[in-house]
Amino acid sequence: MNPTPPFYCIAHAPFNWKMPDFMTMVGSGDYVPEKGLAMSQLLSPEEALRNRYLGEYLALFEIRRRLIAEKAEGFVGFCHYRRFALTDPIGILHQFNYHAHPDMLAKVKPEHFYGDGKTPIVPISVGWAGTVLQQYEACVTGRDILMFFGDAIDCGVITNLEAANFLSGKAFIPAPTVAFIPVQWFVEIIHDLELVASRYFRHHYVYREGYADRSIAFCCERLQAFLLSKRIAEWGQDKVIQRPLVLLGENYPNL
Repeated sequence: MNPTPPFYCIAHAPFNWKMPDFMTMVGSGDYVPEKGLAMSQLLSPEEALRNRYLGEYLALFEIRRRLIAEKAEGFVGFCHYRRFALTDPIGILHQFNYHAHPDMLAKVKPEHFYGDGKTPIVPISVGWAGTVLQQYEACVTGRDILMFFGDAIDCGVITNLEAANFLSGKAFIPAPTVAFIPVQWFVEIIHDLELVASRYFRHHYVYREGYADRSIAFCCERLQAFLLSKRIAEWGQDKVIQRPLVLLGENYPNL
């Protein structure tokens, strides 16, 4: 029997449901889970609070280094404490996510998180009314993603044409961090994101009030969506499991 692949679940605060035992909990910011990893201990309490603008990517940068140190091979999985990519989604489909009550998580088998252990499981690509750039501007500030993708070009992560086509397109994969993918994909993609995020922070980051200050995380999400889509295309669209994500909420249906 093949060993369970490494699987990480990131949370920034305590929550009221139990995660599967095979997962390694990762506490973002100042959250220290009962078991697992805490960014405030792996880094320093001050460094861990950089999740204010990096979101879960700060934890992903650290996990990448751990996987490299461990010489990890095969596949690796990631979820958010209330967001999952499953082979067999639970709950009721609402727009581009399934909504489910946390109690339903107990019905999910481990294989639904990692399938056969050798097939990528990723979120679906979602179409928007406007372009990717217009969708970003409608949520936060378009200037940030333009600067970020400019830095991605300068870092050699993407080409001018790729940036232009992606930002003027009308679809991308939301929450691409939630996936089960080859370790090599993860290591390469996160390396590129950290490279671009570092350059952006040094030269173009602008403080914004409240949730909008997570601009680097928002931009990383879009760039990761593009980089993941490229690898899916190279792997073969028909050889990848793509499903709407499952989003847990205590006010969502309990079927």
